[in-house]
Amino acid sequence: MRLSDLTTGQEALITGIHGDSNISRRLNEMGFIEGQKVKAIKSAPLKDPVEYSVMGYQLTIRRKDAAMIEVEPLPGINLPGTPERYTDIETLSPILSQKTNGGAIASGKRINIVLVGNPNSGKTTIFNYATKSRERVANYSGVTVSAREAEMKVGGYTIVVTDLPGTYSLTPYSPEEQYVTDYIMFRQPHMILNVVDSGNLERNLFLTTQLIETGIPVVVALNMWDEF
Repeated sequence: MRLSDLTTGQEALITGIHGDSNISRRLNEMGFIEGQKVKAIKSAPLKDPVEYSVMGYQLTIRRKDAAMIEVEPLPGINLPGTPERYTDIETLSPILSQKTNGGAIASGKRINIVLVGNPNSGKTTIFNYATKSRERVANYSGVTVSAREAEMKVGGYTIVVTDLPGTYSLTPYSPEEQYVTDYIMFRQPHMILNVVDSGNLERNLFLTTQLIETGIPVVVALNMWDEF
């Protein structure tokens, strides 16, 4: 049975992913992993796309992509999933492996920090708290995606904090994810503040491993600690 066959409210256990490697990897990054429990939430009026709940998140995917996910229905019972560990993390571009220029901090007394994390990980809440909502929206040439920026003065330094759009990985599939990847690759911030949902570590830490591979200093902020 395929995920696209589930009716609204029905639960199932993911038993396999079909299709080419790019699509299957993308579905894995979103949380559709063998052994995880998934639930059909609702579908659009024309039956496409469809919203599902998996690994504590609600996601919307196209029906044809859902048809690539093999499931075993769980009628009337809630079996716990047996999550698999992420494997075969894609090797990042050599550009991502370049080290950041640490001398820029001392010379210009300007520190650029970016907030990076999965959608709904709470980045914006942390951004607003840290910057007291003194933000501005930054649109960069040639793209419609925006990020929010704010400046703070701390100990003689100007700290520029940028709240990037939510992303599941540095393998871009959407304009938002392409924006985040390009920003990190070409702007080379001094530090990445990786906001992680403490209640969904397995899912969130996949992105963390990729951020570490960039060579840019990474600080992990465990958010939603009260729920954890």
